[in-house]
Amino acid sequence: MVKLSERVQSMTSSPTLKLVQIKNQLQAQGKVILDFGAGEPDFPTTDNIKKAGIAAIKKNFTKYTTTSGIAELKKAVQKVYEREQGFTAAEMQIVVSPGSKYSLFLLLQAVIDPGDEVIIPRPYWVSYPEMVKFCGGRAVYADHLQPGRLFELTAASYISLCSARTKAVIVNSPSNPTGKIMGGGDLRQLIDFFYKKNILVIIDDCYRKIIYTDQAYPSPMNLVPAAREMVAVVSSLSKTFAMTGWRIGYSIVSEALAAAMTKIQEHSTSNACSISQKAAVEALSGDEDAVREMVAEYRRRRDYFAGRVDEIGHITYALPDGAFYFFADFSYDIAHKKFKDDNQLAMDILEKLNIILVPGSAFGAANHLRISYATSMKDIRSGLDKLSTYLREGK
Repeated sequence: MVKLSERVQSMTSSPTLKLVQIKNQLQAQGKVILDFGAGEPDFPTTDNIKKAGIAAIKKNFTKYTTTSGIAELKKAVQKVYEREQGFTAAEMQIVVSPGSKYSLFLLLQAVIDPGDEVIIPRPYWVSYPEMVKFCGGRAVYADHLQPGRLFELTAASYISLCSARTKAVIVNSPSNPTGKIMGGGDLRQLIDFFYKKNILVIIDDCYRKIIYTDQAYPSPMNLVPAAREMVAVVSSLSKTFAMTGWRIGYSIVSEALAAAMTKIQEHSTSNACSISQKAAVEALSGDEDAVREMVAEYRRRRDYFAGRVDEIGHITYALPDGAFYFFADFSYDIAHKKFKDDNQLAMDILEKLNIILVPGSAFGAANHLRISYATSMKDIRSGLDKLSTYLREGK
């Protein structure tokens, strides 16, 4: 029998991807499942993007590309950040990868040595601690679960954890799972503090265009211009353009770090899919009316969710500023129904209501549940009707 490496044995499977498997199994049994666990838009990729991919196939653009991405796509990334954030990235600073998850994996592999610490937010996206662990590093958690400032992303929560072993910090804004945004003042304070200590600041901005506030999204590269060498941006087309299956992500980093990441990618995946890269060029360069329509619909769903949860009356939450998740404290229901934890509550809801919710413990937040509203209003209404009745039982 093959002996697995200690490295892989120490990792846990992705809880969110495991739910996808459970959903597929239940649907194969003929059950109608309401999926509030999905971490992807329920909208289709728009026609102009699909046509660009089809055109790439017809033109036989199906060979290897430069490992770090085609020049045309890098130029499109450059123009987006010039237009939206007033920052001009050099082509050598951009690395295109098969998904932003792999972009982040490359980035951490390039900078983290065994024993290094990486400060990540809590609640966290499920892959952050596992990636750090895979690199031999140690995840340290900036707590954003404080009562009275629920889920608020603050610089102080990171700065207080800085140690001689800190090598990098990760800021996820808007956050998965909470939807909260770190304001420009806090982000400036955080970048200014850590760059002076030669610590890399990683900004995961995959949801930056799915926001509901009137405030402009802060530009990480411009907040502290002297710190640009110590700031890395990881982004994606998956959420904004409903392109999860196309697998395109990118990083904007220092040229030295980009070269290191490219070297790792050369010996692992090589280039991102050539066809997807051409589609990505169209996504970044084309009309964004569809994106604005999606965001408006997400806002409508968020507000409906909030109203229905308020009617239930005992669930603590913070209204999301962005992304498409509703993250809430279900401590009352766990205690009232005499469950051990949020995992048992989520499983009972799945078994009795055929509704998939993600336990908050997967994000480092016990007694919470993440509810995705990246699904139709019809399913949202039906699911919340069932969930409201279930939570009121026995009261």
